Amino acid sequence: MKEIKFTKENVRLNVQAADWKEAIHQGVALLEHNGLVTEMYASHIIRNIHEYGPYIVISPGIAIPHARPEDGAIDIGVSLITLKQPVHFHNIETPVRVLISFSAQDNDQHLNIIKMIVKIIEEGLIQEIAGISSIQKLNDLIGGDE
Repeated sequence: MKEIKFTKENVRLNVQAADWKEAIHQGVALLEHNGLVTEMYASHIIRNIHEYGPYIVISPGIAIPHARPEDGAIDIGVSLITLKQPVHFHNIETPVRVLISFSAQDNDQHLNIIKMIVKIIEEGLIQEIAGISSIQKLNDLIGGDE
């Protein structure tokens, strides 16, 4: 799998979003802009949350918007946004300030992206990422010691 790097093409910091739906649209828009998902991908994610609950909130403060490959994934990709004001998801106590949206075409790609996200959570980096001021600092922070 290609290494995931965060760049000005796939990161937005201190984004304004009125609610969780707008936050998802903002993060997925970066994937769409880079040709990695179709314009319907965000709608599929929102529909799935209405149907299954906020499964994308995997740890306090972070959500990972994604859908099945057949819901509009064109290629593997990741985007990251931090929110100026956190958004609340139904039945989730802690609001979300970091969204890592991704698309994958198969289970191996999906698992590799999840591993990167789990590493961020295990290393306790969510709060630090939420307040990060530059893409360089973001890459320095999560680049780690691999």
